[in-house]
Amino acid sequence: MNENKAHHERMTLLQQAKAFLKTHRTRPKKQLGQHFLINPDVLSIIIEAGGVTDTDVVIEIGAGLGCLTAALAERAKSVIAIEVDPLLYAELESQFSTDTDIQIVHADVLELEFSSLFPPNTCPKVIANLPYGITTPILSKLLEHTNQLSTCVLMMQREVAERIVAPPGGKDYGALTIGVSYYADTALVGILSPQNFFPAPQVDSALLKLTMREKPQVTVNDEDYFFRVVREAFRGRRKMLKNSLRRFASAEILNEAFAELSIAPQRRAETLDITEFAALANLLQTNV
Repeated sequence: MNENKAHHERMTLLQQAKAFLKTHRTRPKKQLGQHFLINPDVLSIIIEAGGVTDTDVVIEIGAGLGCLTAALAERAKSVIAIEVDPLLYAELESQFSTDTDIQIVHADVLELEFSSLFPPNTCPKVIANLPYGITTPILSKLLEHTNQLSTCVLMMQREVAERIVAPPGGKDYGALTIGVSYYADTALVGILSPQNFFPAPQVDSALLKLTMREKPQVTVNDEDYFFRVVREAFRGRRKMLKNSLRRFASAEILNEAFAELSIAPQRRAETLDITEFAALANLLQTNV
């Protein structure tokens, strides 16, 4: 180990972040949602949540300064680390230049052909500290690959994570809840205060685990139609279903569907579980 690398590893994560910013005369980029993880104890929590073993290929989105990348590489078979910031990418390339099990990719994950990263005959895990501003688009992209991924462990804004795991009946439950749970089992691993990051964000973060399903949670005739019904129902979440779903069928057909499924037409979207939404969408579609 050379002297510079040894010195780097003796520094705390906060010192590493500040030294990097000072050396490059830069600041964390708000437009990229840069908040560097500075609590080393969180690294083991993330890795344990992902159940990372020496047979796993792990894709890390937003590798930053590489502290999680290095920790993952100690446990995983290989790590593919994606970083969009050119300065951070160069730092990662330098730091891991001799590590053959770590591949650094300079790319915007939203513009990347994601499946091109997957080695043949593998089912990668994804671990990411997601920028708050693009959490939902990244989630959508990951859910397009449920048959190719096994587990995702994602750091995100607490509010978004709580919406994803919310049970029916509360204000957090909505189209996002159903959209994610259709494809994956969801679990809230833990909440992290702003002090775990530099610079400290304005809100709490949460660690969310997604375990991809082999097949969707419910059977629907047409996924696009199902999700349109869900979105429309929650767009008017304060309205009764008989009013919020008027664009899909006449009042007469809606009432017949509600009666057949034993769904009171006065109910609101937030009271229906995913099974009820699936049955309702399937029945309404047969009357289109």
